[in-house]
Order: sequence, then C-alpha cells, then structure tokens
Amino acid sequence: MPLAKLYDLIRYLEYGTKLHIGVSFFGNVGGEAFKLPHGHTIHDSAVCWRFKKDERGARRCFCCRQAAIRKAQIEKKPFGGYCINGIYEYTHPVIIDGKCAAIIYVGNILLPQSDHRRLLSALGKDTALTDTMEKGFNEEECRRLTLLIEGYILELLRQAPSTREKSTSALIENVKNYLRSNLEYNVSLSNAARVFHYNAQYLGRRFKKETGMTFSAFLNNERLEKAARDLKDGQKILDISSGRGFNNVTYFNRLFKQRFGCSPTEYLEKKGK
Repeated sequence: MPLAKLYDLIRYLEYGTKLHIGVSFFGNVGGEAFKLPHGHTIHDSAVCWRFKKDERGARRCFCCRQAAIRKAQIEKKPFGGYCINGIYEYTHPVIIDGKCAAIIYVGNILLPQSDHRRLLSALGKDTALTDTMEKGFNEEECRRLTLLIEGYILELLRQAPSTREKSTSALIENVKNYLRSNLEYNVSLSNAARVFHYNAQYLGRRFKKETGMTFSAFLNNERLEKAARDLKDGQKILDISSGRGFNNVTYFNRLFKQRFGCSPTEYLEKKGK
C-alpha cells in the first residue's frame, strides 16, 4: 500500500503542538511524495520572523543556518543546540550512500527558563511571542521524532526507487528550492555548489540546461517576483530593494523595469486601478 506524502506526515506530527518541522533536500532525492511548502523547508515561526524582519537580523539567521547545514553535512550526525537568537533547534542529517541527502529540522522550542535568557533578552518587549513556542520538548523527544521522519523518507524511497534515478531533475529542483529559501541573501553559484557538493561550473551548466536560465537570472527573477508581491502587500520600495538581495534601489529599479516593463512606482499605480 503506497505511503502518504511526506508533508502529510509532518502536518500530523505538528498537530496539537507548536513545533515547527522542516526538511531541506540537498541530494538527488525528489518527486511528488517529497514536495513541501516553502514554510516547511526553512525555520518558519512567529519568533523566527520577528528576528528576520530587518536586514541585519535576516543576515544573522542566514549565517547561523548555513553553519548548521555545514556542520550536519560534515559530521553526518544529529545535534541539538541554540540558534544565534537563543531558540532551541534540533538538526538531523539523512545520510544516503554516504552523503547528506536531506536535513530534518525541529524548532520553535522553548526550553526551561535557565536556558533561554538570551532569547528573552533579544525579544525585548515582544516576550508574548514565547507563547507561540513549544515548551519543554527535549532533545530525546526531538531525536525520536526525527528518526521517525528519517525512516519515513527512506521507506518512501524504497517504494519509489525510480525517484532516485531521475537525479538531475531532483537535484535542480532542490537547488531551486534552496534559492527560494534564501532570496534575501547574497547567494552565489559557488555558495550553492559547496552546499550541494558539486563543482560550480558543472552545477551552473546543468542548471541552465534544465531551467533554460542561468543561475543568476533565475535568482533575480525569483527575487523580482517576490518583490512584486511585497509591493502589493504595502512594503516600501527602499525596504524591498535592500531586503531582497539587491545592491541598491537604482539597480533594483532597473531590473524591475526590465522584468515588468515599468518602474516599481508605475507597477503599484497600475495594480491600484
């Protein structure tokens, strides 16, 4: 009997809790059974977004997460700890054929008060946000939870071995998801190549062959699409240009006009009609 999709399992495991469970794929694992909404490929919670609301905070979170990814890929074993803002998170790499094919994250956890003074200090007046967090879910419980998810991923692969044969498509889809998760940051082809353990030139060629776009063109297009949505949501042009990986507002305006045929201001006027 076919198993349910990975997202179904995650939703059921989160139900009745305030945990946030995410999975990022870095290898050739892919296919319909493994697809997850964007919010379940990153750390996504009210507290996380409180710290990501400005460029400096977002950059700190990105660097912290990249360090966790790198540690998981190198050491190839689970670990728990506090993020840069004092939130407890558990990271579990899924090793397939000796390589880190995926990383499971369990986060949004508030451990006993003696362990989260840094978080309370960082939140300042926003301490009510602690009510949106799961309290007291310890490392052993995280370990059991991630082992369950890992076993499910491996069983999905056993039921659909052809998924792993489509290595190129799965790889490029995982790279695209990685980029969509990091639109705010200065993500380069060489950076992505290190994360996915591929030669940068090789990855760039494969990416263009499959998508019809260069790595940088795809990244800019995704950033501009997100910027257009942000404009409609009422965000300021200056905030968007600085918070979407663009060097400055002039560069952002030029790219935006190339993509949409009008300036950001004109775009808003058209959408307002």
